[in-house]
Amino acid sequence: MRLVLLILLLLLTPGAVRAQALNTFTSSPAEGGPVIEFKDGDFVLAAGLDVPDRGWVRAPSPHIYRMFETRWRTGDYHTVQGRFRFDRGALGADPLALYTASTRNQFIVFVNGAEVFRNFARVSDQKLAWYRPFLVPLPEGALKPGVNEIVIRAVSQESVGVGRVIVGPNAVVQDFYQAQYFWQITAPMAANAAMLALGGLAVLLWMGRRREVELLWLALAAGLWFLRNYQYFAEVTPFDLALFNALTVYATYFATVATTAFYATFLKMPHREPVIAALFALGLPIMAIHATFSLSNLILYVPATLIGLGGALLGLLDLRRDRTTGHVLLALVVLLMPFAGVYDFLLAGGGDGWNTNDAYLTVFSGCIYCVAFLIVFGKRALDAFAGLEAANATLEQRIAETRAELAASEASRRDLVVAGAIASERERLMREMHDGIGSNLITALAVARQQKQPDSTIKTLSRALADLKITVDSLEPVEGDLVALIGNLRHRMAGDLRDAGIACRWEVGRCGPLPWLDATNALHVLRIFQEAIGNVLSHSGATEMRIGCGEEMRDGIPGIAAHVADNGRGFDDARADRPGKGLGNIAARARALHGVLDCRSSAEGGTLVTLWLPYDRAPVARDQEAG
Repeated sequence: MRLVLLILLLLLTPGAVRAQALNTFTSSPAEGGPVIEFKDGDFVLAAGLDVPDRGWVRAPSPHIYRMFETRWRTGDYHTVQGRFRFDRGALGADPLALYTASTRNQFIVFVNGAEVFRNFARVSDQKLAWYRPFLVPLPEGALKPGVNEIVIRAVSQESVGVGRVIVGPNAVVQDFYQAQYFWQITAPMAANAAMLALGGLAVLLWMGRRREVELLWLALAAGLWFLRNYQYFAEVTPFDLALFNALTVYATYFATVATTAFYATFLKMPHREPVIAALFALGLPIMAIHATFSLSNLILYVPATLIGLGGALLGLLDLRRDRTTGHVLLALVVLLMPFAGVYDFLLAGGGDGWNTNDAYLTVFSGCIYCVAFLIVFGKRALDAFAGLEAANATLEQRIAETRAELAASEASRRDLVVAGAIASERERLMREMHDGIGSNLITALAVARQQKQPDSTIKTLSRALADLKITVDSLEPVEGDLVALIGNLRHRMAGDLRDAGIACRWEVGRCGPLPWLDATNALHVLRIFQEAIGNVLSHSGATEMRIGCGEEMRDGIPGIAAHVADNGRGFDDARADRPGKGLGNIAARARALHGVLDCRSSAEGGTLVTLWLPYDRAPVARDQEAG
């Protein structure tokens, strides 16, 4: 009788009732069947593999015993068991699977007392499962109709606990697990590997550009962020657990300082060197206090967060000053980092992540920051390359211009050499004609006059001597000066005009140089004027003659009109037998000069011979070709 009463008393106690009741869960419908997530469980701190009968406490799930809350020492083993009950009939007939994340660190899964999974092979394995998701298929043979019991036994040398627990059809839970595994393990591994590679690239760039110290800060920040983030995707502790945990926590602070140092150096902030040195120095006593008194990691996380907020403030100030693409991109990344830290803090405190995802965001921050800066640096490098290409193009253009100038200079030098040679040869010819032929003609003329040779002989010798003088005059460089050329001819023939009793008037207006008036063309001009003056002397019987030139436009083309006029006997232009047999010759010479020859006279008296010459012979040449 007493035994029956004792059994009834045990059955009616609240603890016994709670132990037998189903746990609270949320159910989500899915295409493959309903999925349940436990919101609470029964937990007990107990060593050994046996499931204890007493000490179970119902508490929210996930349920974590953290080191700074329990005052445990890192390295001592701690065990917690979590129990979850559900109705098999509520999940359909398909094979089931269990999903768990943040269960730390070694753990075994039991279904109705039978072990179905463990994540370690030896007790000495230093597993890191606090962030890793796991998929545990539940064997159909271990399940039974009605209420089923899942027990998760977790063992750790630091914080210990049972994390998120989800049960549902295998296909549905497996899809959820794969998505979670990507965001919690695969993506962080890839992001941090890329960040480490970018840090190495920053070191290489810095070695070639030592003045850009921000590259060195970026590389240091990348290495520290990798050390801090390794805990997220590492499966085992690479060395002593206490040292690994300490390095992870301390790296958080110094990675934040290095990132801020990089950003301040990039922005060229004043007085940044002493501020950066002070922040690094501040980390040393904080580390010593944390290690000595086993304080919460918050003693490092709080100042790191404040430093991150300081970097965000720098970003806001920089956005006000500089709105270029690089500065805006880096400022946005710096502003997003504190928000990622707040999100992770809320998620670690039991909050639901985005789309029920357990992935932290700060694990990606360092990589995003490195990528953002290298984009900025790459753009700066591309701009520099574009500037270099533009400079090369300008240099090549200047080289081409210099080569052209050198070629022109060389051509000018050759022309000067040729001109000098021509001038030397012309001078030699002039000297030979003057000293040789001229002297002989003068001697012959003197002998003819002394011997009183016939007038025809004397005139022939005089004309020959005059022709020689005109030829010599044509060889003199006149630099296109028509006035000087005609004036020299007038001077040459002044004696003949004086002997003939003809007064000569000089009529000269404004005249520019004729660029094309070389020795050959000068001889044509002199022959034309020689013929015109000779006709005055021989046929006109004039007492006065006018010689001159001035500018004149013809058919819209500027040029110079030179003339010879007399007051002697004229001739009728209409007569075929008009005097002046040489007019045809000088007309041909005028055409060779691309000029125009006019000869006007009348029976009443007076003759005017005009030679018009263009400044630019090209338009006249085109008109002559068209005619």
